[in-house]
Amino acid sequence: MKKARSFLLLLLLAAFTIRVLWLAVEPLVPYVVSMLAIVLVLGFIYHRMTRW
Repeated sequence: MKKARSFLLLLLLAAFTIRVLWLAVEPLVPYVVSMLAIVLVLGFIYHRMTRW
């Protein structure tokens, strides 16, 4: 019984940690996606300009 209780507590703590991390990261998702798009476009332009 003690193992089951500690396992459930571990699951509860893991779920709480994941939730807090998601709340911290979620507002940054649009910025990350837009920065990735800008880097991909600039990399494509750079590749086109510098290839042989």
